[in-house]
Amino acid sequence: MSYGQQPYANRLNFAGGALMSTLDHVSPDSYDMISKIIKANPGARLASFYGLRLYDTARVQAGTALGSSEFELFATPVGQSTTEMNGTTQYTKSKIDTNMSVSRQLPASQEAWITSIQVRVLISGSLDDTVQTGANLGLANNPGIGTGVLAADDILATNLAQAALEGIYLRFSYNQTTFEEGPLCLFPSRYGVSGYAGGVQMANNKDATATIVQNETAVNNGFGYVYRLPVYRHLESLYQFNTTVQALNTFTPTRNFRIQVILEGLGAKGVTG
Repeated sequence: MSYGQQPYANRLNFAGGALMSTLDHVSPDSYDMISKIIKANPGARLASFYGLRLYDTARVQAGTALGSSEFELFATPVGQSTTEMNGTTQYTKSKIDTNMSVSRQLPASQEAWITSIQVRVLISGSLDDTVQTGANLGLANNPGIGTGVLAADDILATNLAQAALEGIYLRFSYNQTTFEEGPLCLFPSRYGVSGYAGGVQMANNKDATATIVQNETAVNNGFGYVYRLPVYRHLESLYQFNTTVQALNTFTPTRNFRIQVILEGLGAKGVTG
């Protein structure tokens, strides 16, 4: 494998790091990390490395004040039961919630080097017409259409996002030692939309009270640029880690939303062949 001049696409930088090439080359952004890992582990194979995104999600329901207790993430793997951050109804986690297969740790023979911790909080400015129960508790069932929007469906999305991003506190811990911590706004995400808003109101000329209102608003944590950790976090196989979120401002959400924490970086696993 050559580490010489890379394609121009590999030398562009966006959203906090180099764009990954679709060609058979290592991203320049990962050269230093991979070389150090291989020096420390002479038997390591380049084929074992891959782009890693560990994620877990806390669901938040509307109409119930958030409690002040810590809510643990990366502790409940796929197929096990949990509750909403501010609820008591049980639901079973699936791949849309998390990709953890073991509680609080990576499976045997896997390791990770975390370069960024990101929080995705995407809030829409309109309520869904109906929401799900069961395993998809609180998620959209019928998202609705513009002509069916009522005045009561309108949400102050930016106000709700501000309350969540400034009032909910995150802690990342490894082997019971807390490292990165702060309000959610300090962990911007490259995933989702940054924010937009638009609306229209139409009235019947014969009856000015008969109006059709359509409003589209969505806000998310960050502008696509992530905070890269100055020291990457090495998660060794079978060593425990977790993230907690805690509402230090116990506000009452006005719509359902989700807090998704993403641990992004480099992974390695045993391969054969």
